[in-house]
Amino acid sequence: MSARDSDELQDEPAPAGTWILLILVAAAMTAGWLFLYFGVFLPRGVVH
Repeated sequence: MSARDSDELQDEPAPAGTWILLILVAAAMTAGWLFLYFGVFLPRGVVH
């Protein structure tokens, strides 16, 4: 592989679907954490 070929490989952007999937998974995990924290843990109150 020549130096020109390796430069061309580095210039390619990541596929858009990868970023969309990453954002969807991160949003789902954040929503799940918020639900557990505010919907489950806080309503139960302090530990006795």
